[in-house]
Amino acid sequence: MRRQLLLALVLSSLHVAAAATVSSQPGDILNRLAVRYGTTPQALARANPTLPQGALKAGTRVTLPPPATRVWTVRPGDTLSAIARREGTTVDALVSANRGLNPQQPLQVGQKLTLPSRLAAAPRSAATPVVRPASIRVTPVMPVTGRLTTPFRDGHEGVDLAAPTGTPIRAAAPGVVTESRFDARSGWGWTVVVDHGNGLQTRYSHNSANLVPVGSRVEAGQVIGRVGSTGNSTGPHLDYRMTVQGQPINPFSLY
Repeated sequence: MRRQLLLALVLSSLHVAAAATVSSQPGDILNRLAVRYGTTPQALARANPTLPQGALKAGTRVTLPPPATRVWTVRPGDTLSAIARREGTTVDALVSANRGLNPQQPLQVGQKLTLPSRLAAAPRSAATPVVRPASIRVTPVMPVTGRLTTPFRDGHEGVDLAAPTGTPIRAAAPGVVTESRFDARSGWGWTVVVDHGNGLQTRYSHNSANLVPVGSRVEAGQVIGRVGSTGNSTGPHLDYRMTVQGQPINPFSLY
């Protein structure tokens, strides 16, 4: 009986450790929280069965589901540093997640690597204050409800949101389309750029289709394209970028 009680206490402590909680911010809904923390609205709903479907009251405690284990199958030419850059992590984190992995030895094609959780690499924690550029006075629409696959970081001045091919891409805010073309030079594939005024621009890339021409006026939430994998891309996703006066900022800093 004593052993069973001890085992129950150990399992309970493990569950508590895995069940991280965050506080919602003004205007948060499950979709927005899912993108911010690299999960899905469905997983959040299962972990929080009593939460409402609409907007959450600021400060509501939300339980984050334990991150799913992700595996990378090594391909020809892969290196630890290249995989780390692609997945928004570090070589040290990869080594820590894979017992016995020797960073001094080359990887073998077909080798399976456990990828570190992206929860630690979420764009910001709930405790981190949101700093908005002084010229920005809008709360943008999330262009795609998808899984965060690459966060904003050095070497990647945007966020990648994975979603099925054909998923609607929506304009983050009202503005005028300044680009709608296939961008082969940068590897972005089919791309739409919208100027929102006050120096704010958003870019939506790797689309399977662009649905708005240059010069057209778009409204917040209007469908402007479809998710795809054109250009330099390894799978269907939206590369979402935002600049203020030409300087890249983390799009999540405005949500």
